[in-house]
Amino acid sequence: MTLIRFALGAGVVVVLAFAVLMAIAVGGAFTPVVALAALFILVGAGNLLYGKHSHGAAAKARVRPAQEAQNRAIDEAQSRARQEREQARRHGAQTGRRRVRRHGDVSG
Repeated sequence: MTLIRFALGAGVVVVLAFAVLMAIAVGGAFTPVVALAALFILVGAGNLLYGKHSHGAAAKARVRPAQEAQNRAIDEAQSRARQEREQARRHGAQTGRRRVRRHGDVSG
């Protein structure tokens, strides 16, 4: 809970600093510099809060048992369909049957 309070306080400070910098920089020559600095600060803060090691990233990376079972069932169904197509292709080649194309042309 302490980290959340610190992040919230730091966010308030950053927003207030951003507001002060923008108030100073309005119409000045340093406007692009202030805008870039604010952009870097906001992106950095977002990465700290929602980056790779955040709680949200860890929760998203988890694979739940129901999802894993569904993925496994889909993989098995695709594997069976692939095997059936391969067997049908082999069976057709072994019997020497001619395939009839869509336009009625016979190929051998």
